[in-house]
Amino acid sequence: MEQEIPIDGTEIKVGSGYDFSAERTKKRTLLIQHTDSRSIAVKNPVYLEWYGLSYSIPQENMNIQKNKKSELESGKIKLSILENIHGCANPGEILAIMGPSNCGKTTLLNLLGDRLGNKGVQGTITMNGLKPTKNSMKYLAYCTQDDVFFPQLTVKDTLSFNARLRLPRDVPLHDKLKRVDAIIQLLNLTKSAHTKIGNNRNRGISGGERKRVSIANELLTDPSVIMLDEPTTGLDAALALELTKILKEFAIKQRKTIIIVIHQPSSQVFEIFDKLMLICDGRMVYFGERANVADYLANQGFKCHPNYNLADYILELLTDDTSKQKLIDSYTYQVRNDLTGKQVVEKYSHRKRDDNIDMKKAPVIFEYNYRGPTFAQQLSILTERTFKQSRKDILSTIYLGQTFVLTVMFCLIWFRIPFTDKGIHDRIGSFSSIIVIWSFHPFYNAITTFPMDLDMLSKERHSHSYRFSAYFLSKQIAELPLIILKPTFFTIVVYWVTDLLPDFGRFLAYLAVILLNTLASQGFGYLFGASLLDVKKCTSTGKVFMIASTMLSGFYAKDLTPDLACLNLQIQLDTPKAQFHCSSSESGHVYLCELLGYNNTIPGTIVLETERYTELPCRSL
Repeated sequence: MEQEIPIDGTEIKVGSGYDFSAERTKKRTLLIQHTDSRSIAVKNPVYLEWYGLSYSIPQENMNIQKNKKSELESGKIKLSILENIHGCANPGEILAIMGPSNCGKTTLLNLLGDRLGNKGVQGTITMNGLKPTKNSMKYLAYCTQDDVFFPQLTVKDTLSFNARLRLPRDVPLHDKLKRVDAIIQLLNLTKSAHTKIGNNRNRGISGGERKRVSIANELLTDPSVIMLDEPTTGLDAALALELTKILKEFAIKQRKTIIIVIHQPSSQVFEIFDKLMLICDGRMVYFGERANVADYLANQGFKCHPNYNLADYILELLTDDTSKQKLIDSYTYQVRNDLTGKQVVEKYSHRKRDDNIDMKKAPVIFEYNYRGPTFAQQLSILTERTFKQSRKDILSTIYLGQTFVLTVMFCLIWFRIPFTDKGIHDRIGSFSSIIVIWSFHPFYNAITTFPMDLDMLSKERHSHSYRFSAYFLSKQIAELPLIILKPTFFTIVVYWVTDLLPDFGRFLAYLAVILLNTLASQGFGYLFGASLLDVKKCTSTGKVFMIASTMLSGFYAKDLTPDLACLNLQIQLDTPKAQFHCSSSESGHVYLCELLGYNNTIPGTIVLETERYTELPCRSL
């Protein structure tokens, strides 16, 4: 029979003798009642089942671990991470996956969440008895053990952008933001709502708050299936219990299927779980009702003292070599006639069976047709988010200070370059320095962008938050005004202070060359960052590329093809119409005027020909 789902503020019994407090129950109920009628999970409950699930990896892709079973396959040693795992998770229930460290719990969750692909995977995973599809996986939320966020955004900004990106397009913006506020209140994040997330270098919210924000991110999207990897890590006992109660009530009232990987829960948290799966060394030890695990262990000769935390006792058994091997062998013997565990799954699954369904070919069909934001909406939201997170970095005191110091130094070194034959090489040197400054600066700022955003990008792409093209375009649009601001300021000051040709049209052309050079360097930085995806590799390779580019700029070697000598363009914007005065001869020095036979002035066109900077189409300017 279906479990009766209370929708008022009455207390809900969870486990034996553990009740929700009336005050907290009321707050939770207000949120859940607000979303009950529109909940995707209520309309589309998901029965998740898996049997005969095994996973192995080649030796060259891993470090040999003693507690894993290795096998020789096709001439290569393969490491068995999981072997013949089976189980199920029902709507309205919480399944807890427990076991010692490095036993395969997270790997199993990654397989169920479609995070590892198909290579090395054997077995069957079904949603409502059918093969999962790309569309059906959108109803699944995965909360990873590592809490990955943009450190520059506040808690509320993080959740608001997530809601706008992942909730269906037909949900009004007001309702999305209202849900954000309710989730913030529900998970006790009100005090830190306007605090930056932060990271290891910049202090922000606490580790426990980061974990709750990570969970809030997934609860926001109203998924039918929620998978959580170590959700209570970093939380004290009271918060861990409260969080588990919240998840339990979501499961009951919105018929959500919840799977939790947890290492060592408290006795109160343990009592809230409905189903329990125990794994050790990648093999099954127990699957069934949480309430029956104590009797099962007692029948195997391992009776837990009534006053002892059963979860702690289980962990002790699974870390002892003798007891864990006995439990593994015992469970293997019990399912010896059910090689894939399908009969066990059918015993504990509440799904109605239909023998006519081809589980391997039929897609999952949901009543609700999910329609996320359009490409234009994704681009708009991501642009706003990128601008907000990049603004404080790009316009930080350090970066602005760098630009200011470079500007001052440049002006001091090349202040009022005289229009004389002695100043010709100084002018060319200033042009070369500007090229170098606004090549290296944007290149190294851009080269780390993708490697540093990789974890967040991977997380959001797995959750189908947006298209990659929308992410890339938004980054260009949002950062463009911030990127060109500094070279524009630099050029405005430097052009007039160094006394280049006083012509406003040529100044605009000069500025355009510098901005194009800046954007080109930034583009190469993005290319290296996206190709290598490693900060150290990008930096090392980038040094070689930028040094080569500097040598080919036309300053050190003039006899280059016109396309490589980008310095020529700047020189030709200043020099052709200039008139350079001849310097008075000093003892031991012979200047250009004397070499060319000019007495008073020397035309700029003659300087270009003499210095061999005439190989560009713009020389007629």
